[in-house]
Amino acid sequence: MWCVLYTGDGNEKKTEEFVTGLLPGDFFTRCFSLTRRRLYKKAGHWQTIQEKLLPGYVFIETDYPEAVYQELEGTPQNLLFSNQYHVSVLDNTEAVFIEQVTDQRGTVGISDIRIREDREIQYLSGPLTRVSSRVKKVNLHKRVAEVGLNVSGTQQTLWLGVRF
Repeated sequence: MWCVLYTGDGNEKKTEEFVTGLLPGDFFTRCFSLTRRRLYKKAGHWQTIQEKLLPGYVFIETDYPEAVYQELEGTPQNLLFSNQYHVSVLDNTEAVFIEQVTDQRGTVGISDIRIREDREIQYLSGPLTRVSSRVKKVNLHKRVAEVGLNVSGTQQTLWLGVRF
């Protein structure tokens, strides 16, 4: 199971450190904010960059989501670096999605794709091979694929990197 903690953009690393210090080690497996690798064109050259995927969100993998939820809900707001923080439990469908697309550090890599003659996109390698049914559209110009994710009751659009 997964808990999701919203702390506001820019507070992710401080919150990860705070949560790992607050919770007993057997309460969680890992705590991270999502990042993505993608291609970015600068001065006519494609470069691989790494950036935040969901700014302000920290994910906590745990076997005890209710205990983690209660512990975090009882924490004073000023300790979680935001007056607008909230904690929720990620539903199973979204938790499986996160597990399928991320590595142990919470990074989503670049997927290799091929455009067939009939303009259909074939996913050759990378995280999108496991979740291709969730891809809404692919922007070949920007080299990203649009995927939806429901976090804390809010539909988020994720733009994941592709290479062809």
